[in-house]
Amino acid sequence: MKIMRNPTILVIDDNPLNIGVIVDHLEVQNYDVLVALGGLEALERVRYVTPDLILLDVMMPDLDGFETCRRLKQQPSTRDVPVIFMTALTDLDSKIAAFNAGGVDYVTKPFQITELLARVRTHLALHQTQSELKDEVRARQTIEVSLRESELRHRRLFETAGDGILVFDSATGLINDVNTRYTDILGGSADDLRGRKAADVLNGYTHGMGTAIVDALSTQTEARWDDWSWQRPDGTDVSVEIVGATYHAGDRLLAQCSFRDIRARKEAEARVRYLALHDSLTGLPNRTLLMDRLGQSMAHVRRHQGQVALLLLDLDHFKHINDSLGHLVGDGLLEEVAKRLRSVLRESDTPARLGGDEFVIAASGISCAADAEGLAERVLDCFRPVAHVLGHNLRINASIGISLYPGDGDTPVALLQAADTAMYQAKKKGRGQYRLFSHDLSMAADRWHTLSSDLHGACERGEFVLHYQPQFSLDKSTITGLEALLRWQHPTEGMIEPGLFIPLLEEHGQMVEVGRWVLRTACLQNAAWQAQGLRKVRVAVNLSAQQFYRCDIVGAVNEALSESGLSPQWLELELTESLTLDDNEAVLKTMKDLKALGVQLSLDDFGTGWSSLSYLKRFPLDRIKIDRSFVRDIVNDASTAAIVHSILDLARQLGLDCVAEGVETVDQLDHLRHEQCAEIQGFLLSKAIHPDGIANLLMSNAQPGREENSTNVRRRA
Repeated sequence: MKIMRNPTILVIDDNPLNIGVIVDHLEVQNYDVLVALGGLEALERVRYVTPDLILLDVMMPDLDGFETCRRLKQQPSTRDVPVIFMTALTDLDSKIAAFNAGGVDYVTKPFQITELLARVRTHLALHQTQSELKDEVRARQTIEVSLRESELRHRRLFETAGDGILVFDSATGLINDVNTRYTDILGGSADDLRGRKAADVLNGYTHGMGTAIVDALSTQTEARWDDWSWQRPDGTDVSVEIVGATYHAGDRLLAQCSFRDIRARKEAEARVRYLALHDSLTGLPNRTLLMDRLGQSMAHVRRHQGQVALLLLDLDHFKHINDSLGHLVGDGLLEEVAKRLRSVLRESDTPARLGGDEFVIAASGISCAADAEGLAERVLDCFRPVAHVLGHNLRINASIGISLYPGDGDTPVALLQAADTAMYQAKKKGRGQYRLFSHDLSMAADRWHTLSSDLHGACERGEFVLHYQPQFSLDKSTITGLEALLRWQHPTEGMIEPGLFIPLLEEHGQMVEVGRWVLRTACLQNAAWQAQGLRKVRVAVNLSAQQFYRCDIVGAVNEALSESGLSPQWLELELTESLTLDDNEAVLKTMKDLKALGVQLSLDDFGTGWSSLSYLKRFPLDRIKIDRSFVRDIVNDASTAAIVHSILDLARQLGLDCVAEGVETVDQLDHLRHEQCAEIQGFLLSKAIHPDGIANLLMSNAQPGREENSTNVRRRA
């Protein structure tokens, strides 16, 4: 390191006159000078100050110069300080002794002062240069050690990475390196792969993969491929997610590709999808899959004529069997019913279990009502033989309601409602029978039309109200959110449940207008609660597909927030799975625009549709709501419990919160707590209540964490 101060020189001589002359000339040269009248005094001085050069006399009374020099060279602080001997001794032995003691030069007295000063300058410069060289060597050694350690760390990370990694030279396309995980996933050995063309190696797995990767990384700094799949020669499947990036290593441009094995994730997704669309006990399609296939059959009939028959079966006296013989026998009987239904149906027919002891058959290609009646008779006939279940001989009886499309309903829901009406009429006739639907069977049809008429203008007349159902945090035992639920206060019939009038609003295209009112009212109400000093919670508002597609939903949300003054973070918008399934750029853009406002987005009734994890990754969601149909059976049905466990686990991996809907029992609550579900909602804790009741609840800060608290909340509701 360059000396920024004046050099310090220590003069050691027992003759004060000699010292005086030397000091005068040194100080003229701007040197800082220290003096010592003997060797022992010099050794004491260097304990406190390290000089840059030492001028040393030989013949001194206490310690001679040779011994003084030897001792100076033994001390770490002065070991490298240059020593110039000044002496009247001119013999060769003395000179040799001086150099052996560690001196760098030897000046005989009397000397010319200019010669001495020249030697001082020379040795100071040499000493300075040597010090700088030593510092540089030490710095280089430190850098080399750091580089070796860094290379070792990076190598260790490279070899222990969970993803397979392949590195190739962008200029030549030759493979530079692969890690162990790469060979585990894709096969081969590192030694055989190094030096080969990356494109050739990767194309060998599946055609076009290597070319696509090399071409992309020749023009882009980053690239991604979500799913490359192929089959190995041994028959095993491979699915990988690939992320590529380029970086400079000296004068070379390298490309690194990470290969993530996504087989387990895809298998988990497929299992969740299957479990979401099939009954876990019988393996039959569930309501969701049934309604989808029924909708497809109805669409086919609209194009090609014909009819669709829907048969709704309810087992007679099943509850008595289940209660008296136990759930295992009951489950065995349900499995036997599913087996017999499959035996009498065509491949084009869809048998399904709705839940409990209700089964449905959707049969297409029906030419008349008599065909449907014939199918009902075959079903009843297949139930006649005695069923042998776990040592019990059981008789199977069923009541069947039949509805036909077109004629009995324009939608899958309407057709199912018609079949349900006919089924209850069959039970009234004495069970074990079937009945075709007719509009004379039910007064509900008349009421449906009456409600349809009364709905027009209900919003302008102020007949709609919002009730709010609290959502609770399981870990903190506090209210975290409120779901706004629409109610209709009919002037003559009182409070109408949403299941009766929401389909009418959608059918008549009124959801946009009513939805805007719900959004505005919920924001104003939440802002009012906050203005009262009540604890801040988010309010969730359901968005229908009509709102999403038929109006400027981003503008509507922004308008509601601006008018109410509510901070966006306290508004959550619940989206249906049908919106995410569209998976088009317009939906994605709208969702991103909504997120840009600062509101939260959640996916409602998760698991009841064709949900895919790719949608969960693609869309900017904050949380998912587990449908009540899963929560209902979570305690008594292992398959349902497995679905919920999978959903919660996958949501955690994707960084999404979960809300479980429809919690009605303490056992369900305990199960969800064990699964570490973040939030819950349901009648066990609180039903949907009037805003005044919510204000009281927020003020009391109700806590549902224990059974007694849950019971108290339920009693208040």
